[in-house]
Amino acid sequence: MKNEGKKNDCEKAAIRRFLAQTKHDHPRLKLVILLDGLYADNPTITLIREYGWHYIIVAKDGNHVSLIEAMNALYDEGQVHHHKIVDEKNNTTHKFRYANNVPLNLQNETERVNVLDYIEIDKKGIQHVWCWVTDLELNDDTVESVMRGGRCRWRIENETFNTLKNQGYQLEHNYGHGEKHLATNFAYLTFLAFLVDQIQELSCPKFQQALNKPKKPTRKRLWRKITSFFLTLMIDSWDSLFKAIAHGAKAQKIAFDTS
Repeated sequence: MKNEGKKNDCEKAAIRRFLAQTKHDHPRLKLVILLDGLYADNPTITLIREYGWHYIIVAKDGNHVSLIEAMNALYDEGQVHHHKIVDEKNNTTHKFRYANNVPLNLQNETERVNVLDYIEIDKKGIQHVWCWVTDLELNDDTVESVMRGGRCRWRIENETFNTLKNQGYQLEHNYGHGEKHLATNFAYLTFLAFLVDQIQELSCPKFQQALNKPKKPTRKRLWRKITSFFLTLMIDSWDSLFKAIAHGAKAQKIAFDTS
């Protein structure tokens, strides 16, 4: 628990540095800041508002008991609004419960936030639940946009950071530490490699064919294939390499290295 507290303190200090640097580098840029539940607190929200930005921040029941109690009290008073959208095409139902100007916690000078509870019922009837606090006004016309904005954070987390950690890029937390610059340079090189791969995945048909060869493609499999082919075959171009992975080495007439 002590180490977890230190970790949280480090992450909160890091977000303050990041926001300050972003404001310095882009003073006129209008932003909506997406954050996880660790940052749903008065200091972070106050700082974002002082910079002139908006926010959508995850709120978890266990960490925001007083917020949930305030929402329940408003519900009893009839001040909580409900909205439902049925997506017949995807057989999905979206349910929204929201209220504006809710106290974030029990402190006297606490921030007032708008709270959005959201339930998605998928085609199998399974419910998925989220909750966010935001300063964006909530009404029947805006709740879907705010929900999709909030869910973008999960997509960034899953498709970027988890990919860098678990899909063969080997990005480690200790890349952010070190007395000199080696670890930082490792991180920069990893991000550059990921950027090149993203560009290829978006725009290179040959890369797409090589990546999507199996039914459930993973980058790890592609990296293993590339390594294997480099070790055993004469590769004269990226085009030949990707074709060999997608269609088989024999079809591309790539000769074995007999030297």
